[in-house]
Amino acid sequence: MEKYIWSLDVSTTNVGCALWSDKGKLIELKHLGLKRDKDIDAEDRDILKAEVFKEYCYAYKQKILDELNGEITHIFIEAPLSNTPKNINTTALLLGFNGIARYILFEVFGILPKKISVHESRKLFCPELVHTSRKKNKKTGVVEIVETLSFPPKYINDKKLYIWEKVRNFEPQIEWFYTKNDTLKDINFDMSDSYCCGYSGMVKLGIIKNNGQ
Repeated sequence: MEKYIWSLDVSTTNVGCALWSDKGKLIELKHLGLKRDKDIDAEDRDILKAEVFKEYCYAYKQKILDELNGEITHIFIEAPLSNTPKNINTTALLLGFNGIARYILFEVFGILPKKISVHESRKLFCPELVHTSRKKNKKTGVVEIVETLSFPPKYINDKKLYIWEKVRNFEPQIEWFYTKNDTLKDINFDMSDSYCCGYSGMVKLGIIKNNGQ
């Protein structure tokens, strides 16, 4: 039976999903919409969206078995940012839903999903952006090597675009989604973030070498 790796970027509106072979080759890059009827009370929408995600996971597990004669053996999920005070309610919602999603993944696949922070994911996927410097620790007086992730000025306020462009260059066969005005839809960034998460996860597993290409 073939072994596969699944990486996800989970939000309350869309889930980006990347499926990989155990050799690090991308099999498919997709998204799942989680939009629900606005007539449903806002407090209940996360539960109903979780049901949609759960059904999708069961169906996807069966698809891997039936179409690919395989099973998912590793799952990586991007951890939502937890230090954004601008909208504490949104942050709390994302953290809560991420926990629900992780439990569902554990229930369906019997695997403990590994969380990867946004910073670590981007650092491992974009080593060309990592810069090192020496800094003296004020408490210990010891000079330490400090790593800083620095995006080019063009992308300072649009880091997701940098990630998407790099994924597009890595995987030119992927068909992306555009509006009628020929601008990128947000679901593209969920997809590219799931790719970034999976790539960094496989770097940690030693499947992919972090060579900055």
